[in-house]
Amino acid sequence: MALKGTRTEQNLRAAFAAEAQTNRRYLYFAQQADIEGQAEAAELFRTAAEAETGHAFGHLEFLETVGDPVTGKALGTTKLNLEAAIALEKNEAEASYPDMARIAREEGLEDVAAWFESLARVEAAHADRIDRLLSQMTGKSS
Repeated sequence: MALKGTRTEQNLRAAFAAEAQTNRRYLYFAQQADIEGQAEAAELFRTAAEAETGHAFGHLEFLETVGDPVTGKALGTTKLNLEAAIALEKNEAEASYPDMARIAREEGLEDVAAWFESLARVEAAHADRIDRLLSQMTGKSS
């Protein structure tokens, strides 16, 4: 049976997102443990984060057959992965973060709005850098 359009596809997408998020949270927790001098806790969090990465990679391998869980773009080869990355970075730069900044500003959260706006600029720079590499790889100018 094909994965596309199944509840299992949705479960893999949700599981990938959860594992990826848990990885980043555990790395953040490890950083805090380091600050507090809790070396054993820091190592525990880093080891758990690495395991979560493995889980996320497993989910993503299955999802390759249906496309990137965020952009829907095809995955697999470096060229395809770069194209998916460009799509994500451009969306974050041009839509997601600007919209988040607008909402934060409407809610009077200027510091958060400024943070989102700075991230939009960084994501645009990421998209440009990825696009340049893709152009070099394919011998095309963008």
